[in-house]
Amino acid sequence: MNRTRILALGLALLGVSTPALAWKHENVIYTPDDFPLKFWVADDGAPGDPSACTASGGTTACAEETMPAGGSVAAAKAGYDAWATQASCAQFSSDYQGVNVNGSFSNDHRMTINFNDPANVNGPGVLASTLPLGDVVVATIDGVAYTHIYQDDIVFSKDVDFTSDAEIDAGNCRGGISMQAVMTHEEGHSLGMGHSCEDPNKPDQGGGPCPDPLLRDATMFWNTGACDDHQSKINEDDIEGFNVLYGPFATFVCSNQVSDNLSVGVVPFDLHCVVQSESIDEVDSADWTWGDGGTSSEINTTHTYDKPGNYTIEVTVHGQRESCGPQGWSNSYRKIGYVRACGEPEASFEMTHIDGLKYQMLNDSDVSVYGCLANIEWQVFKGEKPTGKPVIEGITAWEPIIEFPDAGTYTVVMNLGGLGGTGAAEITTEVRDYRGVGRGCSTTGLDEASLGVLVALGLLARRRR
Repeated sequence: MNRTRILALGLALLGVSTPALAWKHENVIYTPDDFPLKFWVADDGAPGDPSACTASGGTTACAEETMPAGGSVAAAKAGYDAWATQASCAQFSSDYQGVNVNGSFSNDHRMTINFNDPANVNGPGVLASTLPLGDVVVATIDGVAYTHIYQDDIVFSKDVDFTSDAEIDAGNCRGGISMQAVMTHEEGHSLGMGHSCEDPNKPDQGGGPCPDPLLRDATMFWNTGACDDHQSKINEDDIEGFNVLYGPFATFVCSNQVSDNLSVGVVPFDLHCVVQSESIDEVDSADWTWGDGGTSSEINTTHTYDKPGNYTIEVTVHGQRESCGPQGWSNSYRKIGYVRACGEPEASFEMTHIDGLKYQMLNDSDVSVYGCLANIEWQVFKGEKPTGKPVIEGITAWEPIIEFPDAGTYTVVMNLGGLGGTGAAEITTEVRDYRGVGRGCSTTGLDEASLGVLVALGLLARRRR
């Protein structure tokens, strides 16, 4: 059995703005058979645990935290309760089991919450982290494989002044960090949730600006600050991500699909799309936006694309479930750039003299719709028409330099091919062997008989307009 330890993203102390990535997951998950999720706290210095406290001069001190006795256990329970009750459509529940007498990292197949970082796994600035162990793939969500969590540890850092939300609300936090906020965040990780936005200091992990307030205010945002307890409550972004893992969630598939993330057609064409959901019997409506201004309101529907472009499709699905209340449930799902609608290639080019018999081709063909062009070939014919055998052929660069065999009248033809068919452009010019610069402009609309054999297109240059 291939078991992997996955270090989930921990919660850091105060940072700057981060990227709008929306929720994402750590590719680990529990199954319905794992619920209610049994969890323990470790006997390793948890605030409120008498074994972690020291009596002196008639007073008792428990580490550096200002948590009341039993406050850490209460925070652990409340965190999981937040996910269970505030994301009420999801099928999740938990059950506190008490102190794990085996301690942490014991490979005892338990979900254990550890305090004061007993194994020194957290780096500087990290308030807490989650370390799930996964073994076998048990689910595929939107084409991504998810591994079953068979053991987990949540690890709180040492030397952090954690405090309760009650103290924060009373104005008595004195610079402390909300244990409840950190707990709810890390328990989200323990259930497979990722960050709503990433650390901007880690661009290799997707860090960058995070302008969306819904993402910044999420429990799963990557950091928190002193005396801030808003992350103790999960918000709409958290709930949407959690529902993907454990609640009603709908996606869609369409015709003309060449991969999970791409459907291709030649305009005008009809795209047929269908809502998909494990809870499809609960679905009662769907609202589609097609990216070109069109909308529709059927669960299974068809849309006609009549203009070339790269389009994003989004569907908002609504359904009924008793646990979701009288308003039912809804979620939005979109595929960015999912539709590639191609038209007939629009070929156009210019040519300028470089030196002697060398001329530079300047390709001005329409590449505004990404991915529609596939092939290019240049041909050179002697004379004023593209007839007979080419004197030069087989050039497949996007903007080649062509050296003519000698001075005289030539016709240069550029052939383009792609999903929308074929297109060509030509220039007839007088080639002279001299120093200096000249320019010729192409004509378009060659018939099919003029097109050469098309070969694979190399790197596309930026279109000149």
